[in-house]
Amino acid sequence: MNDAGIAQVGSRRPEAGADPVERVSRRRTWITAVMLLFAVFAVDEASPLGMTADSMRAVAVAVSMVHFHSIGLDYFRSIFPRTHYYGLTPVGHHVYPLFPWADSLFAVPWVFAYDVLHKLGIGEGSIAMVNSTHDWPLQVVSMSAVVAATTVVVYFVAMRGLTVMPPGRRSRWATGVALVFAFATPAWSTASRSLWQHGPSILCLSIALLCALRARDGLPGWTGMGLALGFSYMMRPTDALVVAILGLWVLLAHPRQALRVVAGGAVPIAILVAVDLVAYRQVLTPYFTEGQGFAVTRTMATALAGNLISPSRGLLLFCPLVLMSAAGIALRRRQRALDGFWIALAAIPVAHWIVISAFKHWWAGDTYGPRLFTDMLPILTLLALPAVDWLAGVATVGERKGARGARAAHGARAAHGAHVARGGGSPTRSGPKGRPTRGRTVVAALVGLALVWSLFVEVQGATLRSAWCWNNEPTDVDTHPSKLWAWSDPQFLRGIRQVIAGPSYHELARDSVDLYGCPTEPVG
Repeated sequence: MNDAGIAQVGSRRPEAGADPVERVSRRRTWITAVMLLFAVFAVDEASPLGMTADSMRAVAVAVSMVHFHSIGLDYFRSIFPRTHYYGLTPVGHHVYPLFPWADSLFAVPWVFAYDVLHKLGIGEGSIAMVNSTHDWPLQVVSMSAVVAATTVVVYFVAMRGLTVMPPGRRSRWATGVALVFAFATPAWSTASRSLWQHGPSILCLSIALLCALRARDGLPGWTGMGLALGFSYMMRPTDALVVAILGLWVLLAHPRQALRVVAGGAVPIAILVAVDLVAYRQVLTPYFTEGQGFAVTRTMATALAGNLISPSRGLLLFCPLVLMSAAGIALRRRQRALDGFWIALAAIPVAHWIVISAFKHWWAGDTYGPRLFTDMLPILTLLALPAVDWLAGVATVGERKGARGARAAHGARAAHGAHVARGGGSPTRSGPKGRPTRGRTVVAALVGLALVWSLFVEVQGATLRSAWCWNNEPTDVDTHPSKLWAWSDPQFLRGIRQVIAGPSYHELARDSVDLYGCPTEPVG
């Protein structure tokens, strides 16, 4: 069965050119989107801590773009001995960033803002900030904005992917999905905490998914999808997996649209190649071409397990809500709605899991939880939407009836009520597809517990310094990776245990952990 003949779970696909989001008031939709944008930005910006690590050159690159019209870092050579040569690539007599320079584009507006404030007598300006090696505030404000924007896109993805009716109710559920994405996943504890690749990656992938959903509904979106996928690869090379798998889906299911997707993707790739040829004197930088330590080794089985269930890096322990993605796939399969698009989406996280498990430092160094899974959050969220529909009590494919059927069902229920009132028996109430309401309630309660746990875990990674300092205290995780399996001191409990043992100013100090340092109190 091809894509055009598949109905969405709980709803028939709209006619070509129809926009299901139009059923909800545009004004209400955009008011909700703006409120989400400002709320998520405010919380992320106010969250006090994070790491710089891989992103320690990102602001310097943005400043170079603004002031020196280059991605080179020659102007800041004087600070390298103080912060080592980590994250740098020498090219002849020049120095360039090792990690993707494109991520720094998201800091450029904030560099302008900091410089304007400096001219008004407020702050030290962007160049002085970089020279002081204290640029984390600019990193977190730029990524807080990126994560907030991503949350808005996820809201629109949910509006299009959910089938909850009436439309106003769907908007409320989509808002809930967006807020869960923002605060109950690594979008908060990882993507918003510094200017590394994950924030730009999830923004671009979310836009690509929204464009794909629009295109499947007969609306313009193919070119935008290609454009967003191309930019996602610019931001994070491992997104090549997403590009390849979704590209294969387009080629097989929509071959006539493939040229539009390629045309969109060609724009960012051309920019990437042009800049790399000028700066690095090669088509792609070493970070894109040298594999960064990916290889199939004897430890890969450990890595595969660790990325899922390690007490300090396991996705299922830090964000058990992702199990709803598996439930969503199962629901689509049960309803025979698992078409090529959804199969491709389901394959992406699995392929990503295998690839990151081939990384020699699969635990991603100094970080909080499953950082390397962060890029999959938009896809996992979309995959979970059928499960959200189910939780909302929406009928699945084949169960939606017309108004006449609804009235007939109402009449039957009324007759049944009268029968019960006369003393007749009453069978167990059932949910969709005959599932008992009691069982459905139990599942909803379990999802609620998973949500509470995920929030509990993520708030530590965004606010409590000890949660991050687990990487270095009492031993360094890179030299003692066995601590990744230590259930006596899991990272997801380190922060709260330290607060219980005796909170200090260090726990909530607003700054990067690498620059400010860690609390020294032992965890009992």
